[in-house]
Amino acid sequence: MKHIRQIEEISMNSWPSLQTIQYDGWVIRFAEGLTKRANSINPIYDSNIDVNEKIKYCENLYRIKKLPVCFKISAIVQPAYLDEILELNGYEHIFDVSVQLINLAGITVESDKNMHFEDNTNDKWIDNYVRMNEIDITYKPVLKRIIDQIIFPKCLLTYFQDGVPIGCGLGVIDDRFLGLFDIVIEKKYRNMGLGKLMIDNILMWGRNKGADTGYLQVLHDNLPALKLYDKVGFKEEYKYWYRIKR
Repeated sequence: MKHIRQIEEISMNSWPSLQTIQYDGWVIRFAEGLTKRANSINPIYDSNIDVNEKIKYCENLYRIKKLPVCFKISAIVQPAYLDEILELNGYEHIFDVSVQLINLAGITVESDKNMHFEDNTNDKWIDNYVRMNEIDITYKPVLKRIIDQIIFPKCLLTYFQDGVPIGCGLGVIDDRFLGLFDIVIEKKYRNMGLGKLMIDNILMWGRNKGADTGYLQVLHDNLPALKLYDKVGFKEEYKYWYRIKR
């Protein structure tokens, strides 16, 4: 359980929200609706206030923000029966997510002139990231604000072919952990081994920066991604899911 909490804390640090409220052991995050991990309630610490009172408190906050009320549920939720309470209160179970880890000790990859690494955000990288991940363009300023807020070493990777950007991704190091976020390839270039090549390069970047463990979060029904991550060497550590009320 302690290891799960550590990964949960690190992943929140590495993909920050724009506003965070601490409420009796619950970490409440807002980022104008961009990604559920940055717009959800993370109930991972001991609680004392009545759970129904806390749920109402959160519902009011999300109502003010005009966002769906979203709880992130894992094996360390507090109180332990929160998932059942949310279900009784009409919260829908959505998006089962697999959290996977890899030991970076055995990662080796030759340098590739098509891989371009940057430390800071810029409009070109943001534009590529938005387009390839099929994110609503109106979220572009929010995405930039989120990534600009990352205070840890980060790698903004772009993969070029014949001078054209066809892949991108983000790596963030907190302590000895390297988080991978939304590694994506243009559709017509998929299933050509480029995804693994990009992941290997980000993992090598992290290893060279002192990280010894990589982690990522992937939807449990995303079979192509699961197959790719298994090929790279990632193994599932635990699962989480969301409970949402619209």
